[in-house]
Amino acid sequence: MVHNDWNAQVASNEPVFEALTSHGEDLSDTRHVIHYFYDGDVHGLSKALSDEGYTVRPTADSPGVIAENHAVTDRAWSETEMKRMCDFANRFGAEYDGWEGSMERQGKTD
Repeated sequence: MVHNDWNAQVASNEPVFEALTSHGEDLSDTRHVIHYFYDGDVHGLSKALSDEGYTVRPTADSPGVIAENHAVTDRAWSETEMKRMCDFANRFGAEYDGWEGSMERQGKTD
């Protein structure tokens, strides 16, 4: 059984935040976010994520799910979203393989 550690995911987000801010991004902006899951009950996971408002599609090469939405990707989001994503993955026996966010500012502009 796969166990996804949300605390480890939170820690691994720090370099992402550093990269975003070093490119002039504001962590309070909304951006396009893509989450990756592999293996497990991909059909059940897809339905659960879709029911929560994520746009979902299968991965290209192996059994998995790509879930997309728009979110403010700050440190508070990191804690709540990583726990949420790891809980989904654990519930459906999948591996949560992290996320990526758009570098283009999607939200407020000054």
